[in-house]
Amino acid sequence: MKLESLLVPRSIAVIGASATPGKVGNAIVANLLASGFAGPVYPVNPSRDEILGLKVYKDVRDCPSPVDLAVVTVPLASVNGAVAACIEKRVGAIVTITAGYKEAGAEGAAQERELARMVREHSIPMLGPNCVGILNTHHKMNASFATMIPYAGDIAVVSQSGALVGAILDVAAGRRLGLSKLISMGNKADLTETELIEALGEDDETRVIAAYLEDIISGDRFIETASRAAAK
Repeated sequence: MKLESLLVPRSIAVIGASATPGKVGNAIVANLLASGFAGPVYPVNPSRDEILGLKVYKDVRDCPSPVDLAVVTVPLASVNGAVAACIEKRVGAIVTITAGYKEAGAEGAAQERELARMVREHSIPMLGPNCVGILNTHHKMNASFATMIPYAGDIAVVSQSGALVGAILDVAAGRRLGLSKLISMGNKADLTETELIEALGEDDETRVIAAYLEDIISGDRFIETASRAAAK
């Protein structure tokens, strides 16, 4: 599994983009611009015309095609509608930042299962929900709300903890430690550690994969996949 649309997207839509500093939807747009992402960035917000100098689209379906990656930051009640629009747009991959799912209780868990069903039914890989986002230093892409951009290197980090993402970035900056990718998995409703390690094992810019895991979805698949990656 290569996951090109997630790891090396050519274009990114930020659904729930905001003009208000401090909001996640503003931070992600700002971080994409600050990191030097070379492809088009499409802010999506039905009530704005411009955000950080970029033209804003009312709906992801209005964005120029193709949209490789959609980053969803809308409130919980609007996520399924945003994902349905992504499906109709045929985006390549989705990162759902929004929280309030299984970590919030039974009702959130049910909503998370429905979200997973939607993306799996249409074979769209999804990171999250309840995650920080994703960074690819070699692609100059910070599609996250973490403000610090690490040096480019050959260590990929996969973390189930969003708080640990910030700590890793602090340590990496202090020690001038180079990272290739940093991926916040969140609740792992769709993509899990196994699919991400498989993709990173095929990544020419990665020589080391470090993972912080609080649980493992499928032990047998994880061991097989990690063994193949470690053999390289």
